[in-house]
Amino acid sequence: MIQKMTTYLICVLSIILLFIGYSCKSKSENNKMGELKYGFSKIGDAIQYYDIVLDNVDAQSFEILDEYYCKDKNHVFYHSTYRESKDYFTSKKHYIDLIDKADAATFVSLDYGYGKDRSSAWYNNKTFEVSDLPSLKVLDFQFVKDKNHVYVQHKKVPNILGLSFERINTFYAKDALHFYFIHTDGEQYTLKPITCDYSSYELLDYIYSKDNKNTFYNGEKIKGSTSEHFQIISAPYSKDQQHVYYYSSIISNADPQSFELYAENELSSGNTYYAKDKNHIFVNDHIFPNVDAATFKILNEKYSMDKNGVYYNLYKMKGANAASFKVFPHIMGDADAEDEVHRYFEGKIIN
Repeated sequence: MIQKMTTYLICVLSIILLFIGYSCKSKSENNKMGELKYGFSKIGDAIQYYDIVLDNVDAQSFEILDEYYCKDKNHVFYHSTYRESKDYFTSKKHYIDLIDKADAATFVSLDYGYGKDRSSAWYNNKTFEVSDLPSLKVLDFQFVKDKNHVYVQHKKVPNILGLSFERINTFYAKDALHFYFIHTDGEQYTLKPITCDYSSYELLDYIYSKDNKNTFYNGEKIKGSTSEHFQIISAPYSKDQQHVYYYSSIISNADPQSFELYAENELSSGNTYYAKDKNHIFVNDHIFPNVDAATFKILNEKYSMDKNGVYYNLYKMKGANAASFKVFPHIMGDADAEDEVHRYFEGKIIN
């Protein structure tokens, strides 16, 4: 019995010792080989970025700063992962570049692909000129500032106070003297000063704003409007006591007291809107001529009808049969609508 117990204890101790030994070995191997962040791995004394082995890198001092930069005691690298249009959804590309002129000892990342060292400011792997490196601050991908200036997409913008500059939201920024509208086409960004009373200026919903006298859309004055009774109906419509506005233009002959939008606009892609007042029906900012308001019906963003016929935008479709006319939820073959006789695409017969 004692012999059996002794044998059992020896087996248990052997298993424990083997486990401890394996753990120590694994930790030792993990120090030499293992995955790091952002696609990096350490294999012995080598550093690899995905399938790219980095040359002349000191693995002991190597550190990953963020998703854009890494460095060792001697070098700074810029790295990125991107997609190309030809195989955008199926594969990723990986790129890493040695930044020859960057000073590794003083280089720090500032986020959003920006960095600096003792003598230069960097965006990705290129330098850009700033007036004061110590006060350089990155606000986001597009906006950087120092105590003297503001830089939009790493280019200096004149006559803006860097020390007090701040980005308020997607559309607006300000410094101690001016408000700015941020205009973009999706690629390029510009700051446009807003001619307003600074002390009373306030932001409203979406891209509307006002001061003590005027109202603004996209930073531009809405001509003829007054701020005291200004109301946003639903972008791009607004009104005051005198007028209704489409974007920043007055809608001629629209009655602000009775003006309202059709609920069907909720399904609009943003190209066509329908509205009405006590006298007219409107498509965007145009009066819909000769339409019967009592029987008017919206079929979709492009097509509508009344007792007199079927319309494509503002134009009556010749020969369309209102009783059998129907629109498709999406383009079916080469057509977007049909009646008992014809198929149509963008208001025109196609068969």
